Amino acid sequence: MRRLIRSAARQLGVVSRVLESGAMAVSVVLLLALLLLMNVEVAARYLFNSSTLLADEYSGYLYTWMVLLGAVHLLRSDRYLSMTSIIERMSPRVQNLFGVFGAIIGFAVASVCVYTSWALVKNSYLFGTRSIQPTATPLVLVQAVLPLGFGLLCLAYLEEILRRLAGLRPRRAEDDPDTYGIGEIG
Repeated sequence: MRRLIRSAARQLGVVSRVLESGAMAVSVVLLLALLLLMNVEVAARYLFNSSTLLADEYSGYLYTWMVLLGAVHLLRSDRYLSMTSIIERMSPRVQNLFGVFGAIIGFAVASVCVYTSWALVKNSYLFGTRSIQPTATPLVLVQAVLPLGFGLLCLAYLEEILRRLAGLRPRRAEDDPDTYGIGEIG
């Protein structure tokens, strides 16, 4: 049974690594777009005493997308905040138990977020909801990333659960140097 779980964890890890890498690439493009948008807005205000009328709205959307798409990288590289001073003093077995428990809670929360954000996107589509900003952006377009980002988190939590059940170590740089940081830029 443990061999089957280990195999599933590794296969899910390969899929997660590819999706993480894609999410990080998209996040880089979004960051560049955000920087360009903010600089255009600053230049328009100070040089032409005008505004783009969309920089505030779209910078919020871009930032939200970057955070959601970057969250999977944080989770897979074990960069979320944790109480390492307490956890590292426990036996590896107890650490694994806490890791599985925490990943199950994270998976449950991310699953609820997938469901609720999908309902939000669906309702925005059905009702044709638009932003109240001057652009009147259809909200279905900007909300579509929500279930995607939370879905990626679900996959990463599932991978973490399987890794720990199989007895594999957490995905830290010193523990898994061949696959750690896949998707990192630079």
